[in-house]
Amino acid sequence: MITPKNATQPEIWQRLNPQLTISTGIDPVVDVDEIGADDGGFDGGKLSDRFWDEGYFLIEDILPKDELAKLRQGVETLVSKGLSPALIYLYDEAWQVFRRLKPLLSHFLGDRVALLPHFWAWHVDPGQDGRGWPPHRDYQGESVVDDDMLISMSLWVPLSKASPDNGCMYVLPRSFEKCYGLDITKPEDVFLQDVRALPTGPGAVMGWRQDLYHWGGRASKHASEPRISLSLEFQNAVFDPLADQLLSLETAPKFLDRLSLIASQFEKYQHMQSIDADTVNWAKAVLEYCSVSRGG
Repeated sequence: MITPKNATQPEIWQRLNPQLTISTGIDPVVDVDEIGADDGGFDGGKLSDRFWDEGYFLIEDILPKDELAKLRQGVETLVSKGLSPALIYLYDEAWQVFRRLKPLLSHFLGDRVALLPHFWAWHVDPGQDGRGWPPHRDYQGESVVDDDMLISMSLWVPLSKASPDNGCMYVLPRSFEKCYGLDITKPEDVFLQDVRALPTGPGAVMGWRQDLYHWGGRASKHASEPRISLSLEFQNAVFDPLADQLLSLETAPKFLDRLSLIASQFEKYQHMQSIDADTVNWAKAVLEYCSVSRGG
């Protein structure tokens, strides 16, 4: 385990994953090629039809697989060292994945897209009874106005194959839930035939409105590989902020800000997955060292 003090040194993380980069400039610009509808990245009309009917979309083969492979390697290295896969967000490439999708985000959220400080990365290990997060909605408040104007949404990106064998994503389509006559609050109220598995693989992106009921599956011990994935949340900045701090899609957080953001996720998501006390305490100590390093 990297000590909390050493964690504030970017060169430590750079040596751990030399195939990735960590910008240490004052304002690291996320400079990548955007993937838009005009160059065949996605069909906005078809996506919107499904999104507003069922609450989600899935686009295959939109992201560069070579870049995703570097991130997968990075996650696997972190996990092999006993570190959380969420620390992959220390590296520029994790932020660049989502910056490439700005045209897609703007299609749903308008021109003023902001990042919410809510993100995670998963390494669902079949050999350790791995599983994704339990059934939930990403936001309990209002994320849609009049069912036709989006306030916030989530994007999920697989870095490995995601299948029923290794814990792919599952959703309760909104069109089915509407037939229930009330919002589902517990898994036992879901009709099993209404559940939809969404297997996919590297290069894909999945998006959903934040009131979609969804979850990650449990991996079989017979699965051939772990399910590795990233997720980040966004909002239309025209609306009141849904968090105390909104982030820029154009400029990645500075290194210490990245580290602080990551460290703050552990306690926040303890109710969603098993995070041991040592990791939570490590994250709290990292936050203190970040404050000291900033002169706070």
